[in-house]
Amino acid sequence: MNPDKLLQFYDKRKSRGDRLVLATVFETQGSTYSKAGAQMLIDENGLFRGMLSGGCLEGDLAVRAQQVLDSGATQCVTYDLGQDDELWGMGVGCDGLMRVFLQPLLPASGYVPFEQIAAVLRGQTAAEVSIPIENESLSEIKVLVQPPPQVLVLGAGLDAEPVVRFARELGWRCTVVDHRQAYIDNGDFSGAVAAVCTPADELQSSLDLSGFDMAIVMSHHLASDRSYLRQLADTNMTYVGLLGPANRRERLLDDLADVAPRLDGRLHGPAGLDIGSRGPAAIALSIIAEMQQKFASR
Repeated sequence: MNPDKLLQFYDKRKSRGDRLVLATVFETQGSTYSKAGAQMLIDENGLFRGMLSGGCLEGDLAVRAQQVLDSGATQCVTYDLGQDDELWGMGVGCDGLMRVFLQPLLPASGYVPFEQIAAVLRGQTAAEVSIPIENESLSEIKVLVQPPPQVLVLGAGLDAEPVVRFARELGWRCTVVDHRQAYIDNGDFSGAVAAVCTPADELQSSLDLSGFDMAIVMSHHLASDRSYLRQLADTNMTYVGLLGPANRRERLLDDLADVAPRLDGRLHGPAGLDIGSRGPAAIALSIIAEMQQKFASR
């Protein structure tokens, strides 16, 4: 779920003083669409953001959310998706079990606990949020909330545009950097947090690199890429992608022999999963897929 869309949904209703229901998955068994910790918001009209299933459970959850708002009482509901292959008349075909906790979010109580969750999603540091729960086996749910990753796109060529678009669809926060002002001015980076023109050698002095989780080096300019990699070697980013063939990567690493060991295990070049990509959009898809794989494995 794109966290920005969830936050927009929340902020709009909070500004009006609307009541909401927070649905949290607190236990799963077998094959399920979501795992423990997944959440969705449901408003007074049954509209929702976030998905806990492929669309088969959300209608029932909306009905239960109205019951929660009418009664003021929380609910725990178990969906055993293996009991009926035609569950909810939609032929889910899953074999898992999912337990969901529904609780009211009210203006009078400051929309606790989602207000705290929203604060984490808007920030840069993951945090654990405790949700009290009335259940025979649990007294609380501990949900690890991770803000979306901060991604540094080093190069503002045409092939950087789909990288930013795909990342934005996931709710990631991209900053685009290039040493060529014309590339910044002519590119469509409306989905980026910022687009910065600065000499490659001044990257560290222009941006706080400690705030970024991942980077993709794609300036198509050998000297710039070399400078970017040298500065990225001093960071703790979990993923550093490098566009271009393997022989180009080796040439750059030979030139950076003094810092290359600090990129071991983090440098991915050629960047992207091998999905037979051809063209900017497909290559961007492979890069974002590899980044997602790395981010999810943390």
